[in-house]
Amino acid sequence: MALDYVSTSKKIVDAVGGAGNIATATNCMTRLRLVLNDEGKANDDAVKAIKGVKSVIKQGGQYQVVIGNEVSNLMKEFNKLGNFSEDAAPAAGKKPEGNPLQRLFGFVAGCLTPLLPAMLGTGMVKVVLVLLTTMGVMSETGPTYLILFGMADSFFNFLPIMLGWSIAKKTGHSVPMYMVIGAALVYPNLVTMLNPMGSGLEGISYGEFLGQPCAYMFGVIPVIKAGYTSSVLPMLLMAPVMAWAEDFADRVSPNVLKAFLKPMLFFLICTPIVFIVLGPLGAVVGNGLAAVMSAMYNTVPWLTVGLLSALMPFIVMTGMHYALVPLSTLNLTNLGYDVIVIVTMFCSNICQGGASFGVAAKTKDVDTKSEGIACGISACIAGVTEPAMYGINMRFIKPMIAAVCGAGVSGLLAGLSGVKGFVMGGSPSLMSLITFVGVDSASTITNPYHGVIWGAICAVVGIGISFALSFILYSDKAAGLAGDVNTDAIDAANAAMAGQDAPEKKAISAPMEIDSPMTGTLVPMKDVPDEVFASGALGEGIAILPTDGKVVAPCDGVVAQMMDTRHAIGIVADNGVEILIHVGLDTVELHGAPFKYHVKPDQEVKKGDLLLTADLDAVTKAGKKLYTPVIITNSDDYTEIAPVDGAEIKAGDKLMTVK
Repeated sequence: MALDYVSTSKKIVDAVGGAGNIATATNCMTRLRLVLNDEGKANDDAVKAIKGVKSVIKQGGQYQVVIGNEVSNLMKEFNKLGNFSEDAAPAAGKKPEGNPLQRLFGFVAGCLTPLLPAMLGTGMVKVVLVLLTTMGVMSETGPTYLILFGMADSFFNFLPIMLGWSIAKKTGHSVPMYMVIGAALVYPNLVTMLNPMGSGLEGISYGEFLGQPCAYMFGVIPVIKAGYTSSVLPMLLMAPVMAWAEDFADRVSPNVLKAFLKPMLFFLICTPIVFIVLGPLGAVVGNGLAAVMSAMYNTVPWLTVGLLSALMPFIVMTGMHYALVPLSTLNLTNLGYDVIVIVTMFCSNICQGGASFGVAAKTKDVDTKSEGIACGISACIAGVTEPAMYGINMRFIKPMIAAVCGAGVSGLLAGLSGVKGFVMGGSPSLMSLITFVGVDSASTITNPYHGVIWGAICAVVGIGISFALSFILYSDKAAGLAGDVNTDAIDAANAAMAGQDAPEKKAISAPMEIDSPMTGTLVPMKDVPDEVFASGALGEGIAILPTDGKVVAPCDGVVAQMMDTRHAIGIVADNGVEILIHVGLDTVELHGAPFKYHVKPDQEVKKGDLLLTADLDAVTKAGKKLYTPVIITNSDDYTEIAPVDGAEIKAGDKLMTVK
C-alpha cells in the first residue's frame, strides 16, 4: 500500500527541525538526501519512527532518510513544503571534482543554466522582430515593435539582477540581497553617471584614473566609468565576496538587530567593492586590449581579425567589448570602415550558432536538441549569442572550443579577403551582411558587393567548421545527459513502483531463481560499506564487486524503476518479485556521466537482456566504490531470500533463490 506522501513529508520536515533547517534536498533511488543547517536540531528517533522511514544515515555531510522505492513520489510532496535548493553543499574536506577550469565552467554554467528558458524565449522574440522588420512587415519606430523589443531586451539589459537570483540560489544565500547588488549595476541614474560613451550626469565632477574617465566616491576614491547592462562578469566575480559579506554580517550582527543590521552591512561592504574594484575590471582590461588590437591591426590586419574573432566570446563575456566600441566608431569616422567590431563579432556570433546546431544534431536528449536549435537560430539570425554561449556551448565546454575554432578560421578568411563593415547595423549576424556593402577608397577593390560575397563565404566556412567540430567533440555521455530516456515515463514508472497502477503480483507457487546481472566477486550484504544496504533496511540480497560494466536482466519482467542519474534500475518479475540493482555506492552524485540505459520505462525484458552499462574506471576515478547491491525490495512478502555461496560469479549464473 502506498505511503501517504503528504503526511509523511510533513512529519519528516518537522522531525529534522523544520523547513528552515533544511539547506538542500535531493533524492536518489531509495533515500532522501538532506543537508541540514544544524544536524543537532534533528530528532533521529522521531524520524525513524515515521511510517515509511526505514532508516536514518548520516554520511558525507548529508542527513539521509531511507524510504525505499517510493522516495521519488514522496519527494514531489516534500518539495512543496519549502524552498529547498537542489544544490547540495559538498561534504567538509571533500575535494571538488574536476580541474579548476572545469569547476569554474561548471559554476558559471550552473548560475546561467536556470536563466536559459527566459534567455531563449526573449532571444527568439528578437529573431522574429529582426525578420519582420527586414521584410518590411513591421516598423522599428512603431509601438508594437517597441513594446515587444523592450520586453525581449529587458532580460539582457537587467541580466545582472537575474544573475543575482541564480547565484544566490546556487550558493544557498539571500536571493533578495544578491539581486539588489545586480540592480545597482543597472540602476538608471548610475548607468547614466558611469556610461563610458556618454557625458555623464550634470553636476558630477569627473576625473581620470588608469587612463579612463571616472567619478569619485567619498570625493577621493575613483569609480571608473563602465557599462554593466548585459554583463555577467561583475556579478560572477562578486559571488565569493557576497558570500563572505553575508556570512560576516550575520556573524557580527546581534540577534535583536539582525533584521536590518545584517543586510545594511552587506550592502555597505558589497556596493563599493563592485563599483570600485571588480566591476571596472572588464573596462580596464578592455582598454588595454583595444590599444593592443589597434597596434596589431596596423601591423598584421588579417591575423588580428582572426585572433579577435576567436577571442570575441570571452571578450563579450567579460564586458571588455565596451572598450572596443569607441575604436570601432573612430574607424568608421576616420577610415570609413571597421573590422575590429563589425567583422569580428559577425564571425564570432555565427560560429556560436553553428556550434549550437552541432550539439542539436548530435544529442539524443529532446530538451537539449530543442535548446540547441533555438540558440543557433538566435545567434545566426539575430546576433543574440547569450543563449548559445551560456545555454549550450559554455555549459558543455567542447562546443565552445568548436565555436572558437570556427570563428578563428572565419576571421582569418575575412581578414585575408578584405571584408569590411561600412555601417553599424545592430548585433552582427547573417541579417547584417548588408553592412559589408561599400568600397574602401584606399583599396584596389572596386566592387561594392565584394564584402557581402566574401562575408557570406566566411559565414558558410565558420558555421560549417564550428558545426562539424561540435558534432564530433560533443557526446551526451560526457555531458551527463540521459539521451533518449523519457524522464516523464521514468516518473510514471516510479509511480508504478510506489503502488499506483503497479503490476499485479502473483503468488509464488515454486521457488524462483534470480540470475546474476553482472560478472564479478560476490560480497555478503552485511559487508557492504554502506549502512543502508548492510542493515537490510531496503531488503535482503547480495552484492557484487563487478569486473565488467554490463548489467543484464536477472529474470523475465518489466522495467519499473529508472533514474535520471542512470546509476540504478528496478525490475518487477512476472510473478511480482521486485529487484533493485544499484551500481556502486553514492553514484547518484556522478549525475549519470558514467552510465547509460539500454532500455526504456515499462519495457518488457527477458532474462539476459542488456539493461545498462557502466564505465567502471570512471566510477573508480571519481572516488566511488563499485559494490553493486542486488536487492529484493519486497523481501517481507516472501519466506526466504537465499543467496548462493561462492566467490566469483558470471552474469547469467544463479545468484539467489526467492521462496
